[in-house]
Amino acid sequence: MLNIRKCISEYMERGYVANYFSNVYQQGIISLYADLKKGGMHHRFPLFILEGTEKLIKEELVRCIWFGQHIKKDKLHTDDGLRLEVLSPGWWNSEGGPDFRLTEILLEGKGLVKGNTEIHVFASDWRRHLHDKQETYNSVCLHVVMWNDQEEKYVKNFAGQLIPQLTLSRYLNTELDDIIDLIDVESALKGGRIHPGHCKTELENRTVDEQWLGRFLDFAGDERIIRKAKRYERWMEIIPFDQALYEAVMESLGYKENKKPFLTLASRMPLKDIRSLIPEDVPVQEKAIQIQSLLLGIAGLLPYQSNSKMPGVFDSETMQYANTIEQAWYVQKQKLGKVSMSKNEWVYSGIRPANFPERRIVAVAHLLSQYMSEGLFHHLLSIFRAGDNENVSTIPTVTKSTLSLFLTIQDPYWSFHYRIGGKKLKKSQKLLGKERVSHILVNVIIPILLIYARKQNDLKLEKILHLTYTNYAPLPITSVIRFMEDRILGQSKASKKIINSARRQQGLYQLFRDFCENDTTSCNTCALYLSMVKNKSC
Repeated sequence: MLNIRKCISEYMERGYVANYFSNVYQQGIISLYADLKKGGMHHRFPLFILEGTEKLIKEELVRCIWFGQHIKKDKLHTDDGLRLEVLSPGWWNSEGGPDFRLTEILLEGKGLVKGNTEIHVFASDWRRHLHDKQETYNSVCLHVVMWNDQEEKYVKNFAGQLIPQLTLSRYLNTELDDIIDLIDVESALKGGRIHPGHCKTELENRTVDEQWLGRFLDFAGDERIIRKAKRYERWMEIIPFDQALYEAVMESLGYKENKKPFLTLASRMPLKDIRSLIPEDVPVQEKAIQIQSLLLGIAGLLPYQSNSKMPGVFDSETMQYANTIEQAWYVQKQKLGKVSMSKNEWVYSGIRPANFPERRIVAVAHLLSQYMSEGLFHHLLSIFRAGDNENVSTIPTVTKSTLSLFLTIQDPYWSFHYRIGGKKLKKSQKLLGKERVSHILVNVIIPILLIYARKQNDLKLEKILHLTYTNYAPLPITSVIRFMEDRILGQSKASKKIINSARRQQGLYQLFRDFCENDTTSCNTCALYLSMVKNKSC
């Protein structure tokens, strides 16, 4: 039987840990739960074993998704088909009783409904937690679940009343794993104390050492990249590798607020159309202008499409740029015959001016113009293949070359402006910052190239990707990372020592997705904790 704790030691002895992306994490979870099932702990282990770890998430994450409303709010229907609009998800309840208080919804046929909301991973958890026998839950007006694992389309409270049920998995506004990047745990906790997990106690008691914990997080980090790769692999069943990379980069540039419009833009203005409209022998700067006109035109963000100012009030430099880009668009749109997006589809509120959509679109235009003939995907392949999979000292060069593709992009107009017609900046400002580019490297480029490497059975490329991932410095701290570090380690010094790579950070994300809540009720089903305390044969 596979045991994560012992198998980590085995793989370390074989030197496997530093070589390739491993599925030891997933195999270990399935095996641990199978062992618990044999010991009489049933819970939901049969479902996990049947479906792998696809549906292995914790209630804390579902609560965060509901609180942050990471859903398609304009398309919601209850499980029995009633139109639903969320006016307020309610206030997080850190005490006993329903998870959210003072929820307000509009429900078809009933109008305004006020009450409390109860959150579960599965619909059947309502009965399993005995809420149908507790008067406290008579105040619940909506049952929110990630998956409905039973035939009923609603639940009943203690008074026998039917409670509408909403299944979130049907309405997520992006992939479940990607939503974790957007979660604000600190906001959800409302400044409340982060409770240490049982794993922190085991570390303090030296049940395992820091090196072992680091290796566990390495395997969990591998799992997160493998799952991201599987998402992109589904894309590539219908689109080529280069288009998938282009769409994934564009989506990532949208970050929280503009992921959907950026992805829409990339699919509406695909690479094949760009290549068909722009001759290869055109100078690079001219290509950049042409691609800017295409992308900004389809996005509905050209100067005269999106700016409320009359052209006459633009300064001369802006007028010259606006006229150039508009003229290029006028010629191209006659050939395209496509409907442009609206500026209303783009979000500007809460976004730093340096990250406004126009600047990021212009950055992509320059990136595409530089590598139009070869293609960005194949250029990235050449960078990684130039690395030495037996010599880790070559990896910094691979990383630097990849980052520089994005960080060195400049534009005569947009490097000195945050918005069209805005005040000219004294110093040139990067169109893309290192934080966003690092995110693209870890969460987009590595997973997509990993798919290619495995399809081509290119073990050398996979090892170079893995070395890059393993040796890449931690990304900026997010609320999820901070929550997990406090939950497991509790000390900043220990966190910095153990969480010393992007790979281990991603491991924390995976554990948060699969196991962690801000209490100890779920610790006894957590693979990390069980791996610390169970001593079974491998």
